[in-house]
Amino acid sequence: MADEPSPTPESWEQIVARFARFSGVVGEVDDPLTWGLDLVEEEVTGISDSTDPTEERFLRSYRTFSGETVEVETLRVPATPAQIEDIVRAACSGALVAPLHADVDPAAPPEITDVTELAESYQDYRSAMRAIVAEVDDVPCETRQFRVDGTAKRCMRVTVRNVTAVYSPAADRAVVVTGPSDLVDRVDVITRPIRNLLHGEDGPRF
Repeated sequence: MADEPSPTPESWEQIVARFARFSGVVGEVDDPLTWGLDLVEEEVTGISDSTDPTEERFLRSYRTFSGETVEVETLRVPATPAQIEDIVRAACSGALVAPLHADVDPAAPPEITDVTELAESYQDYRSAMRAIVAEVDDVPCETRQFRVDGTAKRCMRVTVRNVTAVYSPAADRAVVVTGPSDLVDRVDVITRPIRNLLHGEDGPRF
């Protein structure tokens, strides 16, 4: 079977337009070094979808010195009440599945190696993914408080295998924060005007 053609890379103009749609504030971890976090990725993900604007998100991904990942996604507009639970569960499933995409460090935290063992117990990647999604779907979501910009807000969250995903209002948007439960519960998430953090003054402008 012939290889599928590679997607056409976005032009600079398209990239600028994607970031322009996020003009305003976006989420980030305040003073990430306090929590041993290093910013490793900063991008707009998903597609521009007028029927579901939550598809396109501004992502900031951080990594700890031990290889754990904390992600802060900003939705352009808040989700509808009917969408929130699906968004939270998808974020948690995605975080649990992520280690299946790469070799896992033998010194990685137990929750990461547990996921790897789960994957190895199934015949293929798809089976492992279905098992993780089913496990997340079996855990009830909780309504609790989450601090954004120093203010506790009512949020929805789910925790599976010590990985937590939280949906919380933020300014006139919403954020989805995903990562190890102890870090998600402690980090300070704030919103600031969109700007380039990863490349600094010498990097491309949004």
